[in-house]
Amino acid sequence: MEYLDTTKSLKIKLKKNVGPVVIVVEGAEYEFDLLNAVFQGVLKYKLVTKSRNQKEYQEFNKYVMKGNENSSFIIINTKNSNIGTIEDDDKYRSEVYKMAYIKYDIDLKNCPMYFIWDRDCGSNKKSIVEKLICKLKNPYDNDNYENGLLLLSYPSVESFTISCFEKNTEYIDGDIKDYVNRTKEYKLLTNKKYKPTHLDKDKIRLATRDMINKINKLSDKDFEIDDIGNINKIVFQKEEEIFKSKKAYLLLSFVSYILLDLGIIIIKEES
Repeated sequence: MEYLDTTKSLKIKLKKNVGPVVIVVEGAEYEFDLLNAVFQGVLKYKLVTKSRNQKEYQEFNKYVMKGNENSSFIIINTKNSNIGTIEDDDKYRSEVYKMAYIKYDIDLKNCPMYFIWDRDCGSNKKSIVEKLICKLKNPYDNDNYENGLLLLSYPSVESFTISCFEKNTEYIDGDIKDYVNRTKEYKLLTNKKYKPTHLDKDKIRLATRDMINKINKLSDKDFEIDDIGNINKIVFQKEEEIFKSKKAYLLLSFVSYILLDLGIIIIKEES
């Protein structure tokens, strides 16, 4: 099992044409701030957002790099933060898709789609999570089901932020909804060190290395980009086992997988 000890094995390809990409998140604030910092602030892509608190899509294109004009990241969220709403609220989703088609001529059903979600053991039932992991296993196509890949992690965007700044991260309390107020070493809302606006290319590569190494550790085999369906199942099962014994989850974010899957970050072969 190979571990990435440095970020030198990871390369960011600027000006990678990805077309329209859809990312669905559960929250209405922090997720949007973080993804804005990543895709607009660092990678210089066009960003379009539609929060449940917004009436219309909002466009961010001030810092788009020349060569990235035909690529865009569309960040939307579901009607509420319960994971079951991913498949239950067809009416809300249809309206959001319709607005994107009318305003941008983009059919969201034919774009790669990623669902970034927390494993919140308090509100997201295990049975629903397991069902969605089996259904949402490909961002492009899912055998007679809609496009979309569920990226379930612990907690998803906060863990990504932490792993951008820290080389070694361990566990986080299972009661995710208010862990920020109680966990001294990871106070994201009060520690200025972890501000999304402080992200850069090296920090994003650091987070990607952290994700790959933890997946290798949990799955006991080398990370393979095309094996994310199985990786999702293995990580979920392992994390549940860890939580039973430690009452905590291994701090892990799958956000970096999007960058690897789209070819924005590539793993360089050693010469």
